[in-house]
Amino acid sequence: MSGEDKAKGFFGSNLDSLKAFERLKLYINDICPDAVISIQGSLLAFRTAAGFAYISLPANGESPVLFNLAVTNRKKIQSTRIDKVVQTAPGSRSYVYHISIRSIDDIDNEIKSLVRQSYEYSKLSYA
Repeated sequence: MSGEDKAKGFFGSNLDSLKAFERLKLYINDICPDAVISIQGSLLAFRTAAGFAYISLPANGESPVLFNLAVTNRKKIQSTRIDKVVQTAPGSRSYVYHISIRSIDDIDNEIKSLVRQSYEYSKLSYA
């Protein structure tokens, strides 16, 4: 996957965050082997023609959150795992879902499903 070296630098010395990222990256590579990792300021993105999964680190280094994951979708999703939902524009049918990843075990089937849906949605957006 292109951009992996940059990703390791993104996490610096935070090995727990890097391990959770590596688990997510393996899954993304399975569903989308042509995904590229890019760094845009304080945001790491998985993308093809469009981004579909975004990672940001918590502002407070002492936070129990390893990283924040954002995924997009056209449909309204209900889940106790979602911390915040943002409609991309007023009247838009596109939403960004923010999820706190607190441990490597948080990269589970529910998160994988949300990432897969986001990837599928990104293909529709740029078809």
